[in-house]
Amino acid sequence: MGPLTKLTKLFKKESLEAANRLSLTLTVDRVLACIWTFDQDQVKFLGYGQKRFANIDSLIHQTALAIDTAGEQAKSDISKTVFGLSHNWFEDGELSIESSKILKNLSQDLELDPQAFVSLPAAINHLLKIEESITPQVILVGIFADFCEVHLLKNNKITATYTVDSQPTIGKIIQLVGQLKSATEDLPSRIVIYGLDEKSPLKDEIAKADWKDLFIHEPKITVLDDEELAKAVAYTQAADILGYEPSLIAVSGASKEIGKKVDEFGFIEGEDILKVVDSDLVPEEKTSKTPEETEVVTGKDYAVDFTNQQSSDKSAVEETQLKQSIDDSTLANYGQKQTVSEELITVGWLPKILGFFKKRSSSKKLAVFLIILLVLILIGAFIASQTLTKAEIVIKVNAKSQESNFDATVVTNSSYDASKSQIAGQEITGEAENSQKAVTTGNKKLGDKAKGEVTVFNWTTSPKTFPSQTTIISKNGLKFTLDSDIEVASRSASTPGQTKVTTQAVDFGPNSNLDTGNDFTFQEFDELLYSARNDSSFTGGAERQVTVVSQDDLNKLEKSLTDTLNEKAKENLKSKTANLKLYDQAIVTKVLKKNFDKKLDEEASLLNLDMKIQADAIVYDETELKNLLSESIKDKVPQNLESRAGNIEVIDINVKRKNNTLSLSGKYQANLTPKFDEENFKSRIAGQSPKSARAIIKEIPEVSDVTVNFSPNLPLVGLIPRNKSKIVFKFETT
Repeated sequence: MGPLTKLTKLFKKESLEAANRLSLTLTVDRVLACIWTFDQDQVKFLGYGQKRFANIDSLIHQTALAIDTAGEQAKSDISKTVFGLSHNWFEDGELSIESSKILKNLSQDLELDPQAFVSLPAAINHLLKIEESITPQVILVGIFADFCEVHLLKNNKITATYTVDSQPTIGKIIQLVGQLKSATEDLPSRIVIYGLDEKSPLKDEIAKADWKDLFIHEPKITVLDDEELAKAVAYTQAADILGYEPSLIAVSGASKEIGKKVDEFGFIEGEDILKVVDSDLVPEEKTSKTPEETEVVTGKDYAVDFTNQQSSDKSAVEETQLKQSIDDSTLANYGQKQTVSEELITVGWLPKILGFFKKRSSSKKLAVFLIILLVLILIGAFIASQTLTKAEIVIKVNAKSQESNFDATVVTNSSYDASKSQIAGQEITGEAENSQKAVTTGNKKLGDKAKGEVTVFNWTTSPKTFPSQTTIISKNGLKFTLDSDIEVASRSASTPGQTKVTTQAVDFGPNSNLDTGNDFTFQEFDELLYSARNDSSFTGGAERQVTVVSQDDLNKLEKSLTDTLNEKAKENLKSKTANLKLYDQAIVTKVLKKNFDKKLDEEASLLNLDMKIQADAIVYDETELKNLLSESIKDKVPQNLESRAGNIEVIDINVKRKNNTLSLSGKYQANLTPKFDEENFKSRIAGQSPKSARAIIKEIPEVSDVTVNFSPNLPLVGLIPRNKSKIVFKFETT
């Protein structure tokens, strides 16, 4: 169903019948009448009329004229009416009480049968869905006399709306769109404008406007004329009656795109290149195929790629070259392979086996073959167990734990030194760069200063010189300064000396726009000696309040982006550490770049910050630290026990960085295990079965269990490798 909202008591659901219907669109200053009917499930437009109205009192008369114009073209009367309304008819998203009364009176006076009303953004949503067969993601901008509305249309609904009740300007429009930006992450790169007068200079200003601060890509701008706007309401009315979108009949009032450009590669801005068919881009169809060619199903025939079918990614020429290269390689090596094969046949024991098979029946041949195959498998498994397989001997021992404190130093570009409690460290760096926008919140008054001309009087007997910027004051306390140096002659009898000079108000604003005949005194002189008067009005004083960049805006944006980039830089560091130990205390960050696009107190609705941060850290291998701790406790453990690095656990650690070193301090726990002569035990268990190996190792009283793990774990592998380098001991404490 369409998004039509029913008027209480007045409006009812209409049925699909062969009757003419009226879509009546009301904006701030215009009424648009569109008469239409159904042609099966298509909308057929019969007549259109448009009139302007100056106020609500003239609305009924002008509406009647618009309907009459449309009726003359349709040559028929109308049955049922739906209203399309701009946002000024609504209050808090609902039809205002005053608007409801106006529509009711309008319907009664013109004998209309009202059914429902719809907002213009909802109607345009229907029009775009019908025309483009997709759910539109777009910014809608309604531009009318002394009113402007902007809407964010996403996911089939209006998600944000902002308006301004004054004459629209390009600055106000950009500011409203900027408010939409604060309500979402990214704006859709498309703007649809409606209500704009064809002769309005805003059309060119919108096309030339700089949108780069608000959009990732230059937006595509479309203008709907009034007739198409009226038909959008008709389509919505039809969809509500049908219960689904009607079929599209070509609209006479076509929408227009502003600022459409063709780039250097021949792409047209806003055009879908997949919809353009160019004979120069379509290869000539082959009429026959050579024997070498085979048909290949490629990813372009479907919506996904055939990633497992490599031939679909190659052209016929590439396939031929690939095949030829394989054939050449085979031919080049064939002679060598043949020689090796002949040597095997003539020298080895294989001929005897082959001769044996020739003398036996088929069943006996099969039995003998299986026996030989089994023997070969066993021999291969044995060879593999002795040459490829590694044996990890996991020894669980009953350990005694001992805790102790430690201090160590990590030094970059150095080596392990147990005598100095020093381990080697590495310095790594990571960077993060990004930009972020924020809506400005500062307010500031700006304006123009009033200007005018005064006559300066010298009542003394001596000429007087007044330098530029001399201050004069009006009776009501407004201050003005002289624009230039002047010299005023002395008085002659009772007539004072006079000189005219232009002045400018000290403060901006309309208060300094003075009428004629104001007397002024000099701030530094007696009013009986010198004075001034204006014989013409002071004009040009004006004041306005604008949104500017505040210090709080700068601070908040910088902190927000800094926190974000610090986290990204740390993540970048962690990706480079591999198995090295990294602590936050070992990280130092610095700002490489920080550029605000606006200055403090500068007029702006949006503020952008580009920033780049570098983080560097000192990292170390924790195995080296455990080796150091293991060695430091060597002389403090019982004679029959030892401390292994693998059995050291760091319980608590404090990290402090100073220049290129880290100071580590804390507590660790050492699980002491029995002394174990690895080389001796490797010699004793090499070539033994796992059971025998376990029995030998469990001779040590403190050993509670032994497990043997083979890698790779090949079938039929059952002996410890004879090669001692393939044997590894791992100790676990219980």
